[in-house]
Amino acid sequence: MRLALIAHTQALAIHAAAAPNGVPADRSTSVGCSPPRDRTSRTDRALAHCKDEWTHAYNLAQSKGLTASKALRMASVAYKLAMPKMDSLPTIRAAIACIAQGITLEVFDGRDGSQLLYAAQVALSVLKQKGAKN
Repeated sequence: MRLALIAHTQALAIHAAAAPNGVPADRSTSVGCSPPRDRTSRTDRALAHCKDEWTHAYNLAQSKGLTASKALRMASVAYKLAMPKMDSLPTIRAAIACIAQGITLEVFDGRDGSQLLYAAQVALSVLKQKGAKN
């Protein structure tokens, strides 16, 4: 699964290349036009951020000549640090998605994943209690 993530990010790098002068071809250059609103969900942005941090850390470790196991450990730590805080309903949902993705990518072992999911459950119950008091 880790290799699938690495291969997936290499394909994304091809699509992320900018047009000449660093300006994408589909953007309007007229004055007064605001850029289009980002309609990406918070969950999708959090998932992409976690994956990007994992990939960046893994590539950095590989470029420094670290062993594969150390590179994976470094990437796992970066993934965990990139996870959203669980302080509102949308961020709790995003964190749950990141935890599930992390379990799939073997960033978390069974115990860590279940503890994080339990923490999300507690955060949801606290959030509901706050809503009931108001």
